[in-house]
Amino acid sequence: MTVSSHSKLLRDGHHSQSASADLKLFVKDVDDPHGRKRPLTVKTWATVKDVKDAIKNLLHVPPSAQRIYYGPLMASGADLPNHRSLSDAGIYRSGETIYLEVKNIGNINNSGIGNRHNTHLGTTSTSPSPSSICTLKSKGAHDVCISKSVLDLTPKPLRRTIQQARRGLALGLKPALVLDGSGGTYFLHDARKVKVAVFKPADEEPYAENNPRGYVQQGTCTASSISAASTGGTGDLSMRAGIKPGEACLREMAAYLLDHESFSDVPMTTLAEARHPAFNSNGSMLNLNQGGASVGNHSLQLGGVGLGSSPLHIQSTSSLSKSPHAHSSSSQNLLKKVGSLQEFAHAECTMDDLSFSKVKVEEVHKIAVLDIRTMNADRNTANLLCRRNPEDPDFFELIPIDHGYCLRTVADVCWFDWCWLDWPQLKQPVSEKTKKYILNLDIEADARMLKERLSIPERALDYFRASSKLLQEGIKSGMTLYDVAILCCRNDNAG
Repeated sequence: MTVSSHSKLLRDGHHSQSASADLKLFVKDVDDPHGRKRPLTVKTWATVKDVKDAIKNLLHVPPSAQRIYYGPLMASGADLPNHRSLSDAGIYRSGETIYLEVKNIGNINNSGIGNRHNTHLGTTSTSPSPSSICTLKSKGAHDVCISKSVLDLTPKPLRRTIQQARRGLALGLKPALVLDGSGGTYFLHDARKVKVAVFKPADEEPYAENNPRGYVQQGTCTASSISAASTGGTGDLSMRAGIKPGEACLREMAAYLLDHESFSDVPMTTLAEARHPAFNSNGSMLNLNQGGASVGNHSLQLGGVGLGSSPLHIQSTSSLSKSPHAHSSSSQNLLKKVGSLQEFAHAECTMDDLSFSKVKVEEVHKIAVLDIRTMNADRNTANLLCRRNPEDPDFFELIPIDHGYCLRTVADVCWFDWCWLDWPQLKQPVSEKTKKYILNLDIEADARMLKERLSIPERALDYFRASSKLLQEGIKSGMTLYDVAILCCRNDNAG
Protein backbone atom coordinates (compact mmCIF):
# COMPACT_ATOMS: atom_id res chain seq x y z
CA MET A 1 0.00 0.00 0.00
CA THR A 2 1.38 3.37 -0.96
CA VAL A 3 1.71 6.27 1.46
CA SER A 4 -0.83 8.32 -0.47
CA SER A 5 -3.46 5.57 -0.35
CA HIS A 6 -2.81 5.03 3.36
CA SER A 7 -3.29 8.74 4.00
CA LYS A 8 -6.55 8.64 2.07
CA LEU A 9 -7.82 5.79 4.25
CA LEU A 10 -6.93 7.77 7.37
CA ARG A 11 -8.76 10.82 6.06
CA ASP A 12 -11.82 8.73 5.16
CA GLY A 13 -11.81 7.07 8.57
CA HIS A 14 -11.53 10.41 10.34
CA HIS A 15 -14.37 11.79 8.20
CA SER A 16 -16.67 8.86 9.03
CA GLN A 17 -15.95 9.24 12.74
CA SER A 18 -16.71 12.96 12.71
CA ALA A 19 -19.87 12.37 10.69
CA SER A 20 -21.12 9.74 13.13
CA ALA A 21 -20.70 12.23 15.99
CA ASP A 22 -23.20 14.62 14.44
CA LEU A 23 -26.79 14.71 15.61
CA LYS A 24 -29.22 16.20 13.11
CA LEU A 25 -32.28 17.64 14.84
CA PHE A 26 -35.22 19.83 13.89
CA VAL A 27 -36.23 23.00 15.75
CA LYS A 28 -39.89 23.96 15.78
CA ASP A 29 -41.16 27.28 17.08
CA VAL A 30 -44.24 26.67 19.20
CA ASP A 31 -45.60 30.09 18.23
CA ASP A 32 -45.26 29.53 14.50
CA PRO A 33 -48.80 29.17 13.12
CA HIS A 34 -47.46 27.26 10.08
CA GLY A 35 -45.69 24.62 12.18
CA ARG A 36 -42.46 24.88 10.19
CA LYS A 37 -39.17 23.29 11.27
CA ARG A 38 -35.53 24.29 10.87
CA PRO A 39 -32.69 21.72 10.66
CA LEU A 40 -29.99 21.97 13.32
CA THR A 41 -26.78 19.92 13.60
CA VAL A 42 -25.06 19.45 16.97
CA LYS A 43 -22.74 16.88 18.50
CA THR A 44 -24.08 13.81 20.26
CA TRP A 45 -22.46 14.92 23.52
CA ALA A 46 -23.93 18.44 23.32
CA THR A 47 -25.74 19.99 26.26
CA VAL A 48 -28.91 22.07 26.13
CA LYS A 49 -26.73 25.17 26.43
CA ASP A 50 -24.83 24.08 23.31
CA VAL A 51 -28.14 23.72 21.48
CA LYS A 52 -29.18 27.21 22.54
CA ASP A 53 -25.87 28.60 21.27
CA ALA A 54 -26.44 26.87 17.93
CA ILE A 55 -29.95 28.30 17.75
CA LYS A 56 -28.51 31.74 18.46
CA ASN A 57 -26.21 31.40 15.45
CA LEU A 58 -29.11 30.18 13.33
CA LEU A 59 -31.91 32.50 14.42
CA HIS A 60 -30.13 35.31 16.31
CA VAL A 61 -32.18 34.67 19.45
CA PRO A 62 -30.07 34.97 22.65
CA PRO A 63 -29.91 31.85 24.84
CA SER A 64 -31.41 33.73 27.79
CA ALA A 65 -34.62 34.19 25.79
CA GLN A 66 -34.90 30.55 24.75
CA ARG A 67 -36.85 27.76 26.37
CA ILE A 68 -36.19 24.31 24.94
CA TYR A 69 -38.68 21.44 25.29
CA TYR A 70 -38.63 17.86 24.11
CA GLY A 71 -41.93 16.09 23.64
CA PRO A 72 -45.44 17.27 22.82
CA LEU A 73 -46.41 18.08 26.43
CA MET A 74 -44.96 21.29 27.79
CA ALA A 75 -45.61 21.50 31.52
CA SER A 76 -44.92 24.59 33.60
CA GLY A 77 -41.28 24.88 34.60
CA ALA A 78 -40.30 21.78 32.61
CA ASP A 79 -38.09 23.32 29.93
CA LEU A 80 -34.77 21.51 29.64
CA PRO A 81 -32.09 23.00 31.94
CA ASN A 82 -28.85 24.22 30.40
CA HIS A 83 -26.59 21.71 32.13
CA ARG A 84 -28.42 18.63 30.86
CA SER A 85 -26.98 16.70 27.94
CA LEU A 86 -29.21 15.71 25.05
CA SER A 87 -28.76 12.02 25.79
CA ASP A 88 -29.92 12.60 29.38
CA ALA A 89 -33.05 14.23 27.98
CA GLY A 90 -33.73 11.20 25.78
CA ILE A 91 -32.46 12.75 22.54
CA TYR A 92 -29.88 10.39 21.09
CA ARG A 93 -31.06 9.83 17.51
CA SER A 94 -31.07 12.07 14.47
CA GLY A 95 -34.45 13.23 13.23
CA GLU A 96 -35.89 14.19 16.62
CA THR A 97 -37.80 17.46 16.98
CA ILE A 98 -37.19 19.90 19.82
CA TYR A 99 -39.57 22.75 20.59
CA LEU A 100 -38.44 26.34 21.00
CA GLU A 101 -40.33 28.95 22.96
CA VAL A 102 -38.98 32.49 22.85
CA LYS A 103 -39.68 34.70 25.85
CA ASN A 104 -39.25 38.43 26.39
CA ILE A 105 -39.79 39.23 22.73
CA GLY A 106 -40.12 42.92 23.44
CA ASN A 107 -36.72 43.08 25.15
CA ILE A 108 -35.10 41.29 22.24
CA ASN A 109 -36.52 43.75 19.73
CA ASN A 110 -35.54 46.78 21.82
CA SER A 111 -31.98 45.59 22.24
CA GLY A 112 -31.52 45.32 18.50
CA ILE A 113 -30.43 41.68 18.63
CA GLY A 114 -33.16 40.61 16.27
CA ASN A 115 -36.83 40.90 15.62
CA ARG A 116 -39.75 38.53 15.40
CA HIS A 117 -39.90 38.83 11.65
CA ASN A 118 -36.50 37.43 10.76
CA THR A 119 -35.48 35.37 13.77
CA HIS A 120 -38.50 33.43 14.83
CA LEU A 121 -38.40 30.70 12.19
CA GLY A 122 -39.45 33.13 9.52
CA THR A 123 -42.78 34.11 11.04
CA THR A 124 -44.22 37.59 11.26
CA SER A 125 -46.48 36.92 14.22
CA THR A 126 -46.20 38.81 17.46
CA SER A 127 -45.99 37.25 20.91
CA PRO A 128 -49.26 35.71 22.06
CA SER A 129 -51.64 37.94 23.91
CA PRO A 130 -52.93 36.92 27.35
CA SER A 131 -56.24 35.88 25.81
CA SER A 132 -54.63 33.69 23.14
CA ILE A 133 -56.10 30.21 22.73
CA CYS A 134 -52.64 28.69 23.38
CA THR A 135 -51.61 30.81 26.38
CA LEU A 136 -52.94 30.67 29.92
CA LYS A 137 -54.00 33.93 31.51
CA SER A 138 -52.12 35.63 34.32
CA LYS A 139 -50.66 33.43 37.03
CA GLY A 140 -53.25 32.19 39.48
CA ALA A 141 -56.21 32.68 37.11
CA HIS A 142 -58.49 29.73 36.45
CA ASP A 143 -58.04 28.95 32.78
CA VAL A 144 -57.56 26.32 30.07
CA CYS A 145 -55.77 26.56 26.73
CA ILE A 146 -54.40 24.44 23.91
CA SER A 147 -50.81 23.24 24.12
CA LYS A 148 -48.72 25.20 21.64
CA SER A 149 -47.10 22.07 20.24
CA VAL A 150 -50.40 20.78 18.79
CA LEU A 151 -52.22 24.01 17.97
CA ASP A 152 -52.05 23.30 14.25
CA LEU A 153 -53.56 19.84 14.80
CA THR A 154 -56.53 21.17 16.75
CA PRO A 155 -59.68 21.61 14.61
CA LYS A 156 -61.51 24.93 14.71
CA PRO A 157 -64.71 23.52 16.29
CA LEU A 158 -62.64 22.22 19.22
CA ARG A 159 -60.95 25.61 19.57
CA ARG A 160 -64.39 27.20 19.93
CA THR A 161 -65.27 24.57 22.54
CA ILE A 162 -62.16 25.46 24.54
CA GLN A 163 -63.09 29.14 24.39
CA GLN A 164 -66.49 28.23 25.83
CA ALA A 165 -64.79 26.29 28.64
CA ARG A 166 -62.56 29.29 29.35
CA ARG A 167 -65.58 31.51 29.82
CA GLY A 168 -67.07 28.94 32.19
CA LEU A 169 -63.93 28.84 34.31
CA ALA A 170 -63.79 32.65 34.34
CA LEU A 171 -67.33 32.70 35.76
CA GLY A 172 -66.32 30.41 38.61
CA LEU A 173 -67.66 27.08 37.29
CA LYS A 174 -65.11 24.62 38.63
CA PRO A 175 -64.16 21.37 36.85
CA ALA A 176 -66.27 18.43 38.04
CA LEU A 177 -64.43 15.20 38.83
CA VAL A 178 -66.07 12.22 37.09
CA LEU A 179 -67.15 9.57 39.60
CA ASP A 180 -65.99 6.50 37.68
CA GLY A 181 -62.68 5.62 36.07
CA SER A 182 -59.19 4.90 37.37
CA GLY A 183 -57.69 8.34 36.68
CA GLY A 184 -58.56 11.97 37.12
CA THR A 185 -61.21 12.97 34.58
CA TYR A 186 -62.95 16.35 34.77
CA PHE A 187 -65.95 17.84 33.01
CA LEU A 188 -65.54 21.46 31.90
CA HIS A 189 -68.63 23.67 31.49
CA ASP A 190 -69.52 26.69 29.41
CA ALA A 191 -71.14 29.87 30.73
CA ARG A 192 -74.57 28.18 30.71
CA LYS A 193 -73.28 25.35 32.96
CA VAL A 194 -73.49 22.87 30.07
CA LYS A 195 -70.75 20.24 29.81
CA VAL A 196 -68.61 20.98 26.77
CA ALA A 197 -65.24 19.23 27.31
CA VAL A 198 -63.47 16.44 29.18
CA PHE A 199 -59.98 17.11 30.59
CA LYS A 200 -57.63 14.34 31.74
CA PRO A 201 -54.44 15.63 33.42
CA ALA A 202 -51.34 13.58 32.69
CA ASP A 203 -50.19 13.60 36.31
CA GLU A 204 -53.54 12.18 37.48
CA GLU A 205 -53.41 9.04 35.36
CA PRO A 206 -53.20 5.70 37.20
CA TYR A 207 -49.95 5.48 39.20
CA ALA A 208 -48.95 9.03 38.28
CA GLU A 209 -48.01 11.27 41.18
CA ASN A 210 -51.38 13.04 41.61
CA ASN A 211 -53.86 10.25 40.87
CA PRO A 212 -57.06 10.98 42.86
CA ARG A 213 -58.28 7.34 43.02
CA GLY A 214 -55.53 5.93 45.20
CA TYR A 215 -53.48 4.45 42.35
CA VAL A 216 -50.23 6.12 43.43
CA GLN A 217 -46.61 5.04 43.60
CA GLN A 218 -45.69 4.12 47.15
CA GLY A 219 -42.12 5.45 47.04
CA THR A 220 -40.19 2.25 47.62
CA CYS A 221 -36.60 2.90 46.62
CA THR A 222 -35.81 -0.39 44.91
CA ALA A 223 -33.05 -0.76 42.39
CA SER A 224 -35.54 -1.20 39.58
CA SER A 225 -37.52 1.90 40.54
CA ILE A 226 -34.37 3.99 40.75
CA SER A 227 -33.32 2.72 37.33
CA ALA A 228 -36.74 3.51 35.88
CA ALA A 229 -36.71 7.01 37.34
CA SER A 230 -33.22 7.71 36.10
CA THR A 231 -34.31 6.87 32.55
CA GLY A 232 -37.39 9.03 32.64
CA GLY A 233 -39.81 6.42 33.95
CA THR A 234 -41.91 6.66 37.09
CA GLY A 235 -41.36 3.21 38.58
CA ASP A 236 -42.61 -0.31 38.00
CA LEU A 237 -46.33 0.24 38.50
CA SER A 238 -48.69 0.91 35.60
CA MET A 239 -52.26 -0.06 34.84
CA ARG A 240 -51.28 -1.89 31.64
CA ALA A 241 -47.85 -2.94 30.42
CA GLY A 242 -46.38 -0.81 27.67
CA ILE A 243 -47.78 2.52 28.89
CA LYS A 244 -45.93 4.68 31.40
CA PRO A 245 -47.97 6.80 33.80
CA GLY A 246 -48.42 10.20 32.18
CA GLU A 247 -48.38 8.94 28.59
CA ALA A 248 -52.02 7.90 28.16
CA CYS A 249 -53.05 11.42 27.19
CA LEU A 250 -50.82 11.19 24.12
CA ARG A 251 -52.63 8.02 23.07
CA GLU A 252 -55.96 9.79 23.46
CA MET A 253 -54.93 12.33 20.86
CA ALA A 254 -53.27 9.69 18.69
CA ALA A 255 -56.55 7.78 18.38
CA TYR A 256 -58.26 10.94 17.15
CA LEU A 257 -55.52 11.73 14.63
CA LEU A 258 -55.67 8.17 13.26
CA ASP A 259 -59.44 8.36 12.81
CA HIS A 260 -59.29 9.80 9.32
CA GLU A 261 -62.48 11.39 8.00
CA SER A 262 -64.10 10.60 11.40
CA PHE A 263 -64.71 7.06 10.18
CA SER A 264 -64.91 5.66 13.73
CA ASP A 265 -66.44 8.83 15.25
CA VAL A 266 -63.70 9.43 17.81
CA PRO A 267 -64.54 12.75 19.52
CA MET A 268 -62.25 15.69 18.72
CA THR A 269 -59.20 15.58 20.99
CA THR A 270 -56.15 17.74 21.62
CA LEU A 271 -53.51 18.38 24.27
CA ALA A 272 -54.29 21.19 26.67
CA GLU A 273 -53.02 23.07 29.70
CA ALA A 274 -55.26 24.06 32.59
CA ARG A 275 -55.03 25.68 36.00
CA HIS A 276 -57.64 25.32 38.77
CA PRO A 277 -57.58 24.41 42.47
CA ALA A 278 -60.21 21.70 41.87
CA PHE A 279 -57.56 19.51 40.23
CA ASN A 280 -55.87 17.02 42.53
CA SER A 281 -52.40 18.07 43.71
CA ASN A 282 -50.22 16.89 46.58
CA GLY A 283 -52.69 14.19 47.60
CA SER A 284 -55.48 16.67 48.35
CA MET A 285 -58.16 14.14 47.38
CA LEU A 286 -56.58 11.08 49.04
CA ASN A 287 -57.02 9.83 52.57
CA LEU A 288 -54.31 8.04 54.54
CA ASN A 289 -55.43 4.58 53.41
CA GLN A 290 -55.16 5.67 49.78
CA GLY A 291 -51.61 6.91 50.20
CA GLY A 292 -52.29 10.58 50.76
CA ALA A 293 -49.39 10.85 53.22
CA SER A 294 -46.87 9.53 50.69
CA VAL A 295 -47.35 12.22 48.04
CA GLY A 296 -46.97 15.97 48.08
CA ASN A 297 -44.40 18.57 49.12
CA HIS A 298 -44.02 17.02 52.57
CA SER A 299 -42.86 13.62 51.24
CA LEU A 300 -39.65 12.39 49.67
CA GLN A 301 -40.37 11.81 45.99
CA LEU A 302 -38.28 9.64 43.69
CA GLY A 303 -39.72 11.45 40.68
CA GLY A 304 -37.04 14.12 40.90
CA VAL A 305 -34.36 11.63 39.80
CA GLY A 306 -33.88 11.95 36.08
CA LEU A 307 -36.15 14.96 35.93
CA GLY A 308 -36.91 16.08 32.41
CA SER A 309 -35.60 12.92 30.71
CA SER A 310 -39.09 11.81 29.83
CA PRO A 311 -40.50 13.35 26.65
CA LEU A 312 -43.59 14.23 28.65
CA HIS A 313 -41.77 16.53 31.08
CA ILE A 314 -44.00 15.54 34.03
CA GLN A 315 -42.25 17.01 37.06
CA SER A 316 -42.76 16.10 40.66
CA THR A 317 -44.99 18.44 42.59
CA SER A 318 -42.19 19.28 44.99
CA SER A 319 -40.06 20.53 42.10
CA LEU A 320 -42.86 22.44 40.47
CA SER A 321 -43.76 24.19 43.68
CA LYS A 322 -40.30 25.75 43.71
CA SER A 323 -40.63 26.88 40.11
CA PRO A 324 -41.03 30.61 39.52
CA HIS A 325 -43.99 29.71 37.31
CA ALA A 326 -45.92 28.14 40.18
CA HIS A 327 -48.46 30.25 42.00
CA SER A 328 -49.40 30.03 45.66
CA SER A 329 -53.04 30.39 46.51
CA SER A 330 -53.56 30.49 50.31
CA SER A 331 -51.57 27.45 51.55
CA GLN A 332 -51.81 25.49 48.31
CA ASN A 333 -49.74 25.83 45.15
CA LEU A 334 -51.88 26.35 42.08
CA LEU A 335 -50.07 24.33 39.43
CA LYS A 336 -50.52 24.22 35.70
CA LYS A 337 -51.74 20.83 34.49
CA VAL A 338 -51.17 19.31 31.07
CA GLY A 339 -53.20 16.50 29.57
CA SER A 340 -55.72 15.54 26.92
CA LEU A 341 -58.86 17.55 26.27
CA GLN A 342 -61.76 16.03 24.36
CA GLU A 343 -65.09 17.41 23.29
CA PHE A 344 -67.98 16.23 25.45
CA ALA A 345 -69.97 13.61 23.54
CA HIS A 346 -73.67 13.66 24.30
CA ALA A 347 -75.10 10.15 24.60
CA GLU A 348 -78.08 8.39 26.13
CA CYS A 349 -76.19 5.45 27.67
CA THR A 350 -73.26 3.09 27.18
CA MET A 351 -73.12 -0.46 25.85
CA ASP A 352 -73.35 -1.59 29.48
CA ASP A 353 -77.05 -0.77 29.23
CA LEU A 354 -77.81 -2.18 25.77
CA SER A 355 -77.84 -5.44 23.89
CA PHE A 356 -75.57 -5.69 20.85
CA SER A 357 -78.69 -6.45 18.83
CA LYS A 358 -79.51 -2.71 18.99
CA VAL A 359 -76.39 -1.84 16.99
CA LYS A 360 -76.01 -2.17 13.23
CA VAL A 361 -73.17 -4.01 11.50
CA GLU A 362 -71.47 -0.82 10.26
CA GLU A 363 -71.30 0.60 13.77
CA VAL A 364 -69.54 -2.49 15.13
CA HIS A 365 -67.16 -2.61 12.18
CA LYS A 366 -66.02 1.00 12.61
CA ILE A 367 -65.06 0.31 16.23
CA ALA A 368 -63.27 -2.93 15.35
CA VAL A 369 -61.21 -1.23 12.63
CA LEU A 370 -59.97 1.41 15.08
CA ASP A 371 -59.17 -1.06 17.86
CA ILE A 372 -57.33 -3.47 15.58
CA ARG A 373 -55.19 -0.70 14.09
CA THR A 374 -54.22 0.74 17.48
CA MET A 375 -54.23 -2.60 19.37
CA ASN A 376 -56.44 -0.97 21.98
CA ALA A 377 -56.28 -2.87 25.27
CA ASP A 378 -59.24 -1.15 26.94
CA ARG A 379 -62.31 -1.60 24.76
CA ASN A 380 -64.92 -2.49 27.35
CA THR A 381 -68.63 -1.77 27.07
CA ALA A 382 -68.36 1.30 29.33
CA ASN A 383 -66.04 2.92 26.76
CA LEU A 384 -68.67 2.79 24.02
CA LEU A 385 -71.20 5.61 24.30
CA CYS A 386 -74.56 5.03 22.64
CA ARG A 387 -76.54 7.70 20.83
CA ARG A 388 -79.88 6.97 19.20
CA ASN A 389 -79.76 6.95 15.41
CA PRO A 390 -81.95 9.86 14.24
CA GLU A 391 -82.75 8.11 10.95
CA ASP A 392 -83.61 4.78 12.59
CA PRO A 393 -84.57 5.32 16.27
CA ASP A 394 -84.68 1.59 16.95
CA PHE A 395 -80.89 1.42 16.65
CA PHE A 396 -77.98 3.25 18.24
CA GLU A 397 -74.75 4.83 17.02
CA LEU A 398 -71.50 4.08 18.87
CA ILE A 399 -69.03 6.72 20.06
CA PRO A 400 -65.65 5.31 21.19
CA ILE A 401 -63.88 7.02 24.12
CA ASP A 402 -60.96 6.30 26.47
CA HIS A 403 -58.07 5.34 24.21
CA GLY A 404 -55.26 5.76 26.74
CA TYR A 405 -54.16 2.14 26.44
CA CYS A 406 -53.66 1.90 22.70
CA LEU A 407 -50.35 2.02 20.80
CA ARG A 408 -48.46 0.28 23.60
CA THR A 409 -44.93 -1.10 23.46
CA VAL A 410 -46.20 -4.64 24.12
CA ALA A 411 -48.67 -6.75 22.14
CA ASP A 412 -50.63 -8.68 24.75
CA VAL A 413 -54.22 -7.78 23.82
CA CYS A 414 -56.44 -10.63 25.01
CA TRP A 415 -59.86 -11.74 23.83
CA PHE A 416 -61.61 -10.09 26.78
CA ASP A 417 -60.02 -6.70 26.01
CA TRP A 418 -62.33 -6.33 22.99
CA CYS A 419 -65.96 -6.43 24.07
CA TRP A 420 -67.14 -6.67 20.46
CA LEU A 421 -65.14 -9.83 19.67
CA ASP A 422 -68.06 -12.22 20.24
CA TRP A 423 -70.75 -10.04 18.68
CA PRO A 424 -72.31 -11.64 15.59
CA GLN A 425 -71.96 -8.43 13.53
CA LEU A 426 -68.20 -8.93 13.45
CA LYS A 427 -68.52 -12.11 11.35
CA GLN A 428 -70.46 -10.28 8.63
CA PRO A 429 -68.56 -9.23 5.47
CA VAL A 430 -67.34 -5.64 5.45
CA SER A 431 -69.12 -3.12 3.25
CA GLU A 432 -67.52 -1.51 0.24
CA LYS A 433 -67.20 1.74 2.17
CA THR A 434 -65.29 0.04 5.00
CA LYS A 435 -63.12 -1.94 2.58
CA LYS A 436 -62.20 1.18 0.63
CA TYR A 437 -61.34 3.04 3.85
CA ILE A 438 -59.06 0.24 5.08
CA LEU A 439 -57.23 -0.25 1.79
CA ASN A 440 -56.61 3.48 1.38
CA LEU A 441 -54.89 3.85 4.76
CA ASP A 442 -51.31 5.12 4.49
CA ILE A 443 -49.63 3.19 7.29
CA GLU A 444 -46.18 4.74 6.97
CA ALA A 445 -47.54 8.28 6.85
CA ASP A 446 -49.52 7.62 10.05
CA ALA A 447 -46.49 6.10 11.77
CA ARG A 448 -44.35 9.06 10.78
CA MET A 449 -46.96 11.49 12.10
CA LEU A 450 -47.19 9.64 15.44
CA LYS A 451 -43.41 9.68 15.80
CA GLU A 452 -42.85 13.31 14.87
CA ARG A 453 -45.82 14.92 16.58
CA LEU A 454 -46.49 12.74 19.64
CA SER A 455 -43.14 10.96 20.21
CA ILE A 456 -44.76 7.52 20.21
CA PRO A 457 -41.99 4.92 20.84
CA GLU A 458 -40.64 3.00 17.86
CA ARG A 459 -41.62 -0.39 19.31
CA ALA A 460 -45.24 0.74 19.60
CA LEU A 461 -45.08 1.97 16.01
CA ASP A 462 -43.81 -1.43 14.88
CA TYR A 463 -46.87 -3.10 16.40
CA PHE A 464 -49.05 -0.43 14.78
CA ARG A 465 -47.52 -1.16 11.38
CA ALA A 466 -47.97 -4.90 11.84
CA SER A 467 -51.62 -4.74 12.94
CA SER A 468 -52.53 -2.22 10.24
CA LYS A 469 -50.83 -4.26 7.52
CA LEU A 470 -52.52 -7.43 8.76
CA LEU A 471 -55.86 -5.63 8.64
CA GLN A 472 -55.29 -4.45 5.08
CA GLU A 473 -54.07 -7.80 3.77
CA GLY A 474 -56.83 -9.69 5.54
CA ILE A 475 -59.59 -7.52 4.10
CA LYS A 476 -57.95 -7.63 0.67
CA SER A 477 -58.05 -11.44 0.75
CA GLY A 478 -61.73 -11.55 1.74
CA MET A 479 -61.42 -12.22 5.47
CA THR A 480 -63.94 -10.83 7.96
CA LEU A 481 -62.96 -8.50 10.77
CA TYR A 482 -63.51 -11.39 13.16
CA ASP A 483 -60.89 -13.45 11.32
CA VAL A 484 -58.40 -10.58 11.48
CA ALA A 485 -59.12 -9.84 15.15
CA ILE A 486 -58.50 -13.45 16.15
CA LEU A 487 -55.04 -13.22 14.58
CA CYS A 488 -54.26 -10.08 16.60
CA CYS A 489 -55.31 -11.08 20.12
CA ARG A 490 -54.49 -13.85 22.57
CA ASN A 491 -57.04 -16.57 23.21
CA ASP A 492 -55.90 -17.35 26.76
CA ASN A 493 -56.49 -15.46 29.99
CA ALA A 494 -52.95 -14.13 30.37
CA GLY A 495 -53.27 -10.98 28.28
